[in-house]
Amino acid sequence: MPFLNVVDPAFNFAAPEVLAAQATDWYADSPLGPLVLRYAETQELLRDRRLDHGGDSYLQRNGITSGPVYDWWVPMIVNHDGADHRRLRGLVGRSFTPRTIDLLRPFIRAKAEALADEIAADGEAEFVDAFANRLPLAVMCELLGVPAEDYDTFSVWTSDIGLIFGLATGGDTAERVERAVAGLDGYVDALIDEKAEHPAEDLISEMVAAWRAEETVTREELRNLLVTLVFGAHDNTRHQFSNAMVTFAEHPAQWTLLRERPELAAQAVDETMRWRPSAASVFRRASEDFEYRGLPIEAGTFLTMAVQTAQRDPRAYPGGDCFDIAAVREAPLLQFGAGPHYCLGSALAHAELGEALPVLARRFGPPVIAGEVTWRPALGIHGPNELPLRFANPA
Repeated sequence: MPFLNVVDPAFNFAAPEVLAAQATDWYADSPLGPLVLRYAETQELLRDRRLDHGGDSYLQRNGITSGPVYDWWVPMIVNHDGADHRRLRGLVGRSFTPRTIDLLRPFIRAKAEALADEIAADGEAEFVDAFANRLPLAVMCELLGVPAEDYDTFSVWTSDIGLIFGLATGGDTAERVERAVAGLDGYVDALIDEKAEHPAEDLISEMVAAWRAEETVTREELRNLLVTLVFGAHDNTRHQFSNAMVTFAEHPAQWTLLRERPELAAQAVDETMRWRPSAASVFRRASEDFEYRGLPIEAGTFLTMAVQTAQRDPRAYPGGDCFDIAAVREAPLLQFGAGPHYCLGSALAHAELGEALPVLARRFGPPVIAGEVTWRPALGIHGPNELPLRFANPA
């Protein structure tokens, strides 16, 4: 059985040795327990009711037993199932609708054009700071009703809180997550009071109104939901934008194809998410003893789903070892989960990339990496921290 060191900062879920391990078996050993490598097994396990999201066990194994991170993580919506999960998700789902997302599309396009104008002035940029960070942040703040003057403060918190899934990589990760949670808790508490007193046409106002009218969740639960929404709407999408640009820099002909055929935008988004997902891995915990495909799994065992690896699995994606935005892929993406916990933010992420990538492809030639790319570790939410790009002249 191969051993893959997923906590190594240089680990890559698409490295040749990882794909070779996938060809050998459906899982490998790792410092965190079984690492699930294939698509079918990952999809099955994401839906398996004998697995949950880890609750306090995940924090405890990373040395966190109390404090702001603990108080946010343990009651989080993903750590609830059944009636409690439906109750919490219902409050968000009534306000966060497909119509809400469609109404944001003109704002997304206009913001993408404005950011592209700034890049065009020089023809090159540090893409994370110039675009990948700023577009989803602006969309999130427009959706939630956060004042523009607070964008910069929000940006640090919503970036750092996403490190929660990479606690095993060590360093100052836990301290950064704690500062982010504490900051967002205080800020969101103030926003709840502001929207209760002065409601507007935004998601927080709608959720606050529903909370006060229905009394189905507590104030603490409402705050927790909003903090979770905030980081989900920014950090994942920020890294997905940058991952997409790295991918197109490696495949310039595909960028040209998108420029010539903007109707491929939706397929291009799915293909970039398949090829280099921002959620390169997700984890689940066994809530009981069971056996799966010959592997005995004890209660409390954590399984890490190697999403990026599984989304290269040729059993699910024939020809999936090539990046091709024109290919029709039938297997659903894994990075947004499955079943009752399927990510609410998936549609918003698709809308942002689907509106913005054609804007960039129309305005610029293929991206060229113009310096050193620094990366967040592969475990958890993954993507460039810094991405210097130069754009070739349009063909």
